[in-house]
Amino acid sequence: MKKNLNKISKLFMLGFFVLLFCSLDSYGQKVTGKVTDGTNFPLPGVTVTVKGNQSLGTITGIDGIYSIELPNAQSDVLVVSFIGMETQEIPVSGRSEINVVMQEAFTQLEEIVAIGYGVVKKKDLTGAVASVKGEDLAAISVPDVAQALQGRLLGVNVVSQDGRPGADVSIKIRGGGSITQSNDPLFVVDGFPVSSISEIPADQIESIDVLKDASSTAIYGARGANGVILVTTKKGKAGKLQVTYSGYTQVKSVAKSLETLSAQEYVNHTWAYATAYGASYGSGIAEYFGLGSANGNHYADYANVKAHNYTDDALRTAFTQSHTISLSGGTEKTKVFASVGYLNDEGIKINSGYERSNASFKIDQELAENLKVDFDLRYSESELSGKEGNTNGRGSLISSAYWFRPIDNPLGGVDYTDVSSSFGNGDANIDESSNPIGLINDITNITKSQNLRGFAGLTWEIIKGLKARSEVGFTRVNDESNYYEDGLTNGYKTATIKRKGAESFRSVTTLNYEFNLGESNKLSFLLGNEILKSKSTTLEVKGKGYPENFDYKTTTGLIQTGETLTPLNTVGTPSHSLSFFGRANYSLKDRYLFTATVRADGSSKFASNNRWGYFPAVAAAWRISDEPMLESTRDWLDNLKLRVSYGASGSDNISSSLWKETWESGSSSDIHYPINGSIGSYYKPSGLYPNPDLKWETTVSRNLGIDYGMFNNRIYGVAEVYWNTTKDLLMAVPVDNTTGYSYQYQNFGQTSNKGVELSVGVDIIRSDDWDFGVNLIYNYNKNNIDNLKNTDQYQYASNWASSATKPAYDYALIEGKSVGVIRGYVSEGFYKVDDFNYANGIYTLKDGIADFDTGFTGSYPNPFNVADGQNAFPGAVKLKDVDKSGTVDAEDYTELGEATPKHTGSINLNLRYKNFDLGANMNWVLGGKIYNAAALVSSYGNKDASIGANRLAFVKDAYKVYDVNSSGDLAAVTDPAALKALNANAKYALPYNENGVTYSTFVEDASYLRLQTVTLGYNVPKLASQKIGIERIRVYFTGNNLFTITGYSGVDPEVNTTPKSAGSAFSSLKIFPTTNMDWGAYPRAKTFTLGVNVTF
Repeated sequence: MKKNLNKISKLFMLGFFVLLFCSLDSYGQKVTGKVTDGTNFPLPGVTVTVKGNQSLGTITGIDGIYSIELPNAQSDVLVVSFIGMETQEIPVSGRSEINVVMQEAFTQLEEIVAIGYGVVKKKDLTGAVASVKGEDLAAISVPDVAQALQGRLLGVNVVSQDGRPGADVSIKIRGGGSITQSNDPLFVVDGFPVSSISEIPADQIESIDVLKDASSTAIYGARGANGVILVTTKKGKAGKLQVTYSGYTQVKSVAKSLETLSAQEYVNHTWAYATAYGASYGSGIAEYFGLGSANGNHYADYANVKAHNYTDDALRTAFTQSHTISLSGGTEKTKVFASVGYLNDEGIKINSGYERSNASFKIDQELAENLKVDFDLRYSESELSGKEGNTNGRGSLISSAYWFRPIDNPLGGVDYTDVSSSFGNGDANIDESSNPIGLINDITNITKSQNLRGFAGLTWEIIKGLKARSEVGFTRVNDESNYYEDGLTNGYKTATIKRKGAESFRSVTTLNYEFNLGESNKLSFLLGNEILKSKSTTLEVKGKGYPENFDYKTTTGLIQTGETLTPLNTVGTPSHSLSFFGRANYSLKDRYLFTATVRADGSSKFASNNRWGYFPAVAAAWRISDEPMLESTRDWLDNLKLRVSYGASGSDNISSSLWKETWESGSSSDIHYPINGSIGSYYKPSGLYPNPDLKWETTVSRNLGIDYGMFNNRIYGVAEVYWNTTKDLLMAVPVDNTTGYSYQYQNFGQTSNKGVELSVGVDIIRSDDWDFGVNLIYNYNKNNIDNLKNTDQYQYASNWASSATKPAYDYALIEGKSVGVIRGYVSEGFYKVDDFNYANGIYTLKDGIADFDTGFTGSYPNPFNVADGQNAFPGAVKLKDVDKSGTVDAEDYTELGEATPKHTGSINLNLRYKNFDLGANMNWVLGGKIYNAAALVSSYGNKDASIGANRLAFVKDAYKVYDVNSSGDLAAVTDPAALKALNANAKYALPYNENGVTYSTFVEDASYLRLQTVTLGYNVPKLASQKIGIERIRVYFTGNNLFTITGYSGVDPEVNTTPKSAGSAFSSLKIFPTTNMDWGAYPRAKTFTLGVNVTF
C-alpha cells in the first residue's frame, strides 16, 4: 500500500508542476470590474481569460472583483465563465472597467448526454436515454455507486443481493432477455468497457447515462443487448488549481432481525417434538432442561429466563469511513485532474468488511489548435473479508445463528454429554463445537483485488467539422483469494488459495464528420473500428491436514505441506473481437431528427460459420413544440418531442468455450491412473458436448417515447412504451450419456419484455430563497417466455433443504410466464378436528377430504390413532389436491407465483431554503414473489437434526398436540374437544414433517415501500468560508434504510441471495435463475452518515 501511495504522490507532483509552469505571457493596460449574479450578489471564483490566449487570465475574489493586464485593450475579448452560468464573451474596446452580470445556464434541453462514441445535446436525442448527475449520486453515501442508482433512473431496476459488504448488485435495464447467460448491462467508463463500476467513488463521477433502446445500444452491437451504462468521470477544467475533499463517517446497525421463540416457548416445542419423535428422546430432553415432575418441574421457571439469540452476538454496530481528495486545474491548453480515495466499510457481521483504495490521473493536452491528446490512468485495490456462502439445509452461519443453544444454563442440573444421545443428529444445536460465533471466527476468507486501467486518446480535427480519434487502452486485474479454517468447522485445518489474472486490450478508431447543408439541414457521420482482446488464467490449490501450531498466514504460505493437496490450473480461452460500426444523424429545420446505426461484430466466442453478427437500428424524432403551428403555445409549452426507434443488438457476454470441445484433468484421487501398465495423468471431456453451430442471442427492440416540459419546465418528464424480444436463446440441453457428455448448448426459444415507463418532475417552488421539487418514476415490465421447446426438462432446484426439498425442482421455465416460476404446494392450512370422524379413539377422514402421501412429506410423528391406510391427522399440514385424485402426493405441486415484479418505481423529493437543503428518496415494488426459505426451515422437523434448535417466532402459533398438564408433565392431547381448545388460535400446521415442503404460505408478496435515504445539508455562506481561504463548504447528515412498509414476514423484501440454481433435472449446471430467494441472507443495515465537502 505504501508503494502505491508513493506512486500516487508522484502523480500529484506531476499535476502541480504542469500548473506551476502555466504563466502569463505579457502585460499592458489594466482592466478591472465586478462580477455578480442576477440578484447583484458578488460571485467569487469566476474565471476571466482572454479569447485566443487562455494562458492569460485571473479569477474574481471574495467580493467578485477581478483585475487583468491586457496586451491589446482595443482588440482583446474577455471570456467570463463560471460553473452553472452562461459563458460570456465581451469585447474590451479600450475600456478600463467592465462589470459583468452572469446568467444561469439552466436548461434541460441544452444538457449534454453521452451516447456511444460521442455526445449529443438532450434536445437532439432520438433514442431512449436516462441520465443522472454525479452530484446526485454523491449525496447517497454507499460504498458501491451501483447501489446509488436505485430509484434514480427510468427503466433501470437495481437489486442488491443483501446487506453484506461487497454484495453483488444486479442491474437490469428493461428486464432481461437471456435465461442462462448474463443480463448485466455493458459498463463503459470514459469510453472504456469494464466489468463493473463498483470501484469508482461516486464523488468522482460527472454523470451516468443509460442507453435503453436499440437505436442507442446498436452502436455497441454484440455487447448492447442488455443496455449500456455510460459513466463519465470528472476531468480537469481550465482555471486556478482547485483542491476538493469529500469525506464521511457512517455508523450502522442491523435494520431488522428475525424474532425467535422465547425460552419457555423453545423448551415447550423441543420437548414436544422430541417426545413425538421417540419417547427416549423426550425423556432425555426433559432431564436436560429439568422438565416434568421427575426432573424438578422447571417448565414455569423458563418464563423468567431470557433466550440467547446468537444472531445478536454475530452482529455489531459497525462504522464506515470514506475520504477522497481531488485536484483540478490548468489552462485552456492543459487540463489536469487527479484524485486519491480510501474507503473502509465494516460489516455488521463480525469478521466481515470491505476496504478499498483508489487513485486516478487525467490530463488533456492541446498539442496544436487542431490536435489534442488525453491520458487516463486509474488504479484501485480492494480487500473483501468474511464472504460467506450457503449450505443446503442450513443457510449461512449468520442466518442460522439463532438455532444454537438458546438456553445458556439449563435447569436440569445435568451435563449435556450425559444426555447427548437424546438430541440425535441435533447435537450440533447444543454442542459448544458448533457455536456459530466460534465457527465464524474459525474461518478467514479474504479476497484481494487489484485493478489497473489506462488509456490514451488522440483527436485530430482534419478540417472544420471532420474529426479523427484513436484510442488505445488496457486493463489488468489480479485477484487473490485465501480461505482458511482453523479446525473447528471440520475437525482439521483446511486452506484454499486461488490466484486469477486477467488482461484486456482495446483499440478504437473513429472518424466523425459534421456539416450543414444550408441553414435547415445538418448532417453528421460516424465511422469506426474497434478491436478487443482478453485472456485469463486461474491457479487454485486446496489443502487439508495442517499442524496444530499453523495459523492463517503460515498455512496459506505453506499450503503445499498439507496431508492432502488438490491443485487446479485453468487457462481461460482467450477472447478476440473485431468490429466495424457507423452512425448517421440528420436534422431538418432542427425539428425533424433521424438516426441510422449499424455495427458488424466478429467474435472468437463463436465458430467460424457464425462468427459475424450484424446489428442495425433506425430512429426518428419530431420536436413538435417547435412547429410554427404551435407558436401560440410557446408561453407554456417548452418542449414536446416524439421519438420512435427500431433495431437489433446482440449478446456475447458468454464463455468463449461453449461451441468447442473442452477437457479437464482427472480428480486428485485418480489423477495417477494406470494406462497400459504406466502411471500418469489423464484427461476427460468436461461434460459439455461441442456445438459449432452456436450463434448470437439477438435482442430486437421497439420503442416509442415522448419528452415533455411546460410552464418554464416546472413540469417535465418522459413517457416510454417498449417491446423487446430476445431470440436464439443459448439453452443447455441434455445429451445421451453414452457420448461421454452430459449436456450441450443450442440456440432456440424466445423471451420478451414489454413495458411502460413514466417520469414526472414538478418544480413546485422556484425562488431565490426556496426551491421545492418532486420527481416520480413508474416502471412497468412484463417479462415473458414466448416459446421454449421441451419445457418439461427445464425444472431446476434451489436445494434449500438439501435432498429433502419437496418438490425437488422448485423452479421452472414455463411458456407464457416470466423467467423463474416458483413451484410448490398450495396450502390449505392444517387438518382440523372437524375434518375427521372420531370414534373409539380413532380419527377417520370425512368423505371428500383428501389424505396425504408421506412419500413427499416424509415421516410425520404424532400421537394419534388414525384409520388403517390413512396418514392425515389433526394439525398436519393440509395441502391442495391439485389433480383431485383423493390423495395429496408429490405430484400435486403447482405454480406458486412469478418471482419478478411487474411494477417498480420511486419518489424523490428535494427542498432548499437559502443554504439548507433536504432530500428524500423512496423506492417501491408492487407484485412479485419472495421464496421465504428462511421461514420454511422452521416449518419442518428434519428428523432428529432439528432437536435442540430454536425456531422462528411464528412456531409458537403452530398447531400443538402436546401440553404441559397440572403435574408439570408433557401429555399428548388427542381428545377432539381438548384439541380444539388448545389450538383455538393456531395459525400454522404442526412443524414435525420430515421433509422440507415448499408451500404457498411462505411464498410471499414482494411488495414494499422503503424510505431509502433522507439527507439534510447546509452550505456555509461563501463570504464566510472564503475568509478562511475555502471556496465552498457543505456539511450533510444522511439516514439510509430508515423504514420499510411491507407485508413480507422475512428480514427484508429486497433479497436475491442465491441468484443461480443448485442444479437442474438433467445436470448440475448452475445456470438457471432462482430469483428472489431468501436463504442465508446477510441482514441489511440502517445507517446514519455525517459528511463534508470542502473546495479550496
